[in-house]
Formats: sequence, structure tokens, C-alpha cells
Amino acid sequence: MNNRAFLLLSVFFVSAILSTPVNGADPLQENPRVFTNEDIERYHTSSGAGAADPGALRQEDRDRDRTYRENSLLEEHEMEYWCKKASTCNRRIEREKEAIKEIQDEILDAKTNVRSSRKKNSALEKKLESAKKRLRKAEADLNDLEDEAHRKGAKPGWLRCQI
Repeated sequence: MNNRAFLLLSVFFVSAILSTPVNGADPLQENPRVFTNEDIERYHTSSGAGAADPGALRQEDRDRDRTYRENSLLEEHEMEYWCKKASTCNRRIEREKEAIKEIQDEILDAKTNVRSSRKKNSALEKKLESAKKRLRKAEADLNDLEDEAHRKGAKPGWLRCQI
């Protein structure tokens, strides 16, 4: 029985190999259609939708290229605009964070110093609250800028100054 299965399998394998096309030839299409220059000319000139004037195509390409360059330049200027605005907001936020850190250091020094007065401590606390308010305002301005940029179609990377 094993010999019979082996024989059947070998016959199947050999027939499968012999039935495949050689070098990608399609057995159904033995004589493919070959087009000549006359065929190309006939199809090129007889149609009403023939090729357009080559000069017009070149002009269309030039117009398309000019439009692309103009749009790229406008996009680049717009990116610079949003980047500058966002950088200004981010610098302001960083300045306020540094100011808060300095005031907190002053408060810590005043609390560890025995000679400091309550009046000085309360003035520092007011200064700290004022700096925190300025920080919140700067962060709100950045959020407003992000909303405005989104409404006006600016790309997200422009506010992070990424190309």
C-alpha cells in the first residue's frame, strides 16, 4: 500500500511539473499581439482626444511648479509665524517658572533665618502668588494660541518648531 501511495504521489508530482508554463509563457496565448509604429500613429491621430500641444503641457507644468513653490513659501512663512508666537509663550512660561523657583528659595531662606520678620515673609508669599498668577496667565495664553492655530489650520509641529 505504501508503494501504491508513493507511485500515485510521484505521478501527481511529475504531471504537475510538466503542466506548468516554461519561463512564464502563457499556454493560452501563444501568439501575443505586437503593435507597430503604424498602429501607434493611427491611434494617435484618429482620435479627437489626441495629445495636447507640448508647449501647453510645459506651460501647465511650469504653472504647477510655480504654484507649488508659492504654496511651499507661504507654508514656510506661516510655520515661522506660529513657531515665533509659540516660542514667545514658552519663554514666558519658563521665565515665570524660574521666578517661582527663586521666590520659593527666598521663602525657604527666610523661614530658616531667625531674624526674618513676618512682614517680609508675607511680602514674599504675595510675590509668590503673583508669580503663580502670571504663570497661569502665560499657560492660558499658550493654550489660546494652540486653539487659534488649530482653528486656522496650522500643523501641530509648527507650534513645537518642528519641520
